[in-house]
Amino acid sequence: TSILKQTLIFIAKFLFISFVVGILALSLRGTTGNITQDTMNEPAFKDEGPLELSPERGRFALTYTLVESKSFQFSENVARFVTPDLGYKDGKYVSLFAPAVSFFTIPGYLIGKYYGASQVGTFAVIGLIAVLNLFLVRSISKELGAKSSAATIAGLIFLFATPAFAYAVTLYQHHITVFLMLSSIYLLLKWDGVWPLFFVWILIGFSVSIDYPNLILFLPIGLYALGRIINFSQVVDGVKLNLKLLGVATVVSILIPAAFFFWTNQSSYGHPLQLAGTVHAVKEINAEGQPLFGVEMLTLEEFTAGLKERKSVSFFKNRNLLHGMYIHLVSDERGILYYTPVIFFAIFGIYKFYLKDPKKTSLLLSILGINLLLYSMWGDPWGGWAFGSRYLIPAYAILSIFVAIALSDYRKKGIILLFFFLLATYSVFVNTLGALTTNKIPPKVEAIALEQVTGIREHYTFFRNWEMLKSNNSKSFVYQKYVYDHLTAMEYYSVITGAIILILSTQITYLYITARKDKSK
Repeated sequence: TSILKQTLIFIAKFLFISFVVGILALSLRGTTGNITQDTMNEPAFKDEGPLELSPERGRFALTYTLVESKSFQFSENVARFVTPDLGYKDGKYVSLFAPAVSFFTIPGYLIGKYYGASQVGTFAVIGLIAVLNLFLVRSISKELGAKSSAATIAGLIFLFATPAFAYAVTLYQHHITVFLMLSSIYLLLKWDGVWPLFFVWILIGFSVSIDYPNLILFLPIGLYALGRIINFSQVVDGVKLNLKLLGVATVVSILIPAAFFFWTNQSSYGHPLQLAGTVHAVKEINAEGQPLFGVEMLTLEEFTAGLKERKSVSFFKNRNLLHGMYIHLVSDERGILYYTPVIFFAIFGIYKFYLKDPKKTSLLLSILGINLLLYSMWGDPWGGWAFGSRYLIPAYAILSIFVAIALSDYRKKGIILLFFFLLATYSVFVNTLGALTTNKIPPKVEAIALEQVTGIREHYTFFRNWEMLKSNNSKSFVYQKYVYDHLTAMEYYSVITGAIILILSTQITYLYITARKDKSK
């Protein structure tokens, strides 16, 4: 009986993993063919293809150049592909993005290239990391006391019912940031003592090379880790400082990612402390191959005469705070209220868990609060042309953990679970739209300006995705290559959303039934 039970559990886990991987594989954006310098500027790869936005192109271009040219600097063709988010330093075209994402995706690029789809292989790396994030959300939730089914639901909510879905099928830094963040949290919560700190410092250090603002986002994790090394105790005549020497020694491990950080900066920009976001930004390259800078399209001489290199801290201003919070939380452009209202269910979990463990709640809420405040002060809270609030993907992961705690507490309340299911269904419908179509959604102000040029209605919400789907257009690699002649894009979307909602409803029902059984015992 025991062997049979273990076998059934193994089969159930295998099927669940296969389901999650399968949904992401069906949604992964891409097109066939190995991209070269001669083809990368074709519409099939850019505006009409999977590399539709400059953050995707910038990171893919660096992966391509690292592999094919063994260089950190771009050729002219690659530089044209990257604009308008292109850097310029000492007469060379360079990346405007932190480099580690491009290094992470090199194995996927090489595998994809072998099979004639280098871009698909590159994007698939992010999808695999997104799968790991689902299981990290689940594991942390269980570690904090959530029921197994509730923890599974929370992982599904994070990956398929928030904008994390749309960024799991393309090339952005957010899922790698979440992976490093959740891995650090899991190590700190799962094991006591100082030994896990060797790995925690490495993860924190590498996070900065993924995205520079992570230095601030990971600050609560660093302080929590320091609490393992340094603590104070009350004595008769004052306060005693306790210092663990082995714990201090663990900090040395941060030199590994620091060395990588300094090396990549030196190789890219000629100085170990030069950051990608502080070099000159090229908006366009003219017919003569010369870079043009700024909105006015100035030449290099004109640009440098009136403007010095940018300072990264100037992007964050507290006067942007209220407007930024409005954009992230309740606006129809990017707000949680419109894109993933199910995540607000986390509020109940925050309250319940704070009563149980204020210290761990404070750690998670600190990360959540810094994420929201940091990008509310950002000069571009919309995240450029984007689907939902992509900057809050780390916050969605933290909130999903609290969702698991809330579900565990309310698992016997059928009405509450029904309401949760309805919110989850809506959120899945919206975010699957983004995953299967595009992230290229303009902010409202740009959409209005664009209407003056095109003369047609320009949507600035997920209705833009809906219109794209109705026109039988999906950027899913599987749909374009294998399914296009058999199903419409709308039918394909219906199959995927139906599968996600089915697995969610099964898990919610199981959570409720087992809770009622426990109550009757």
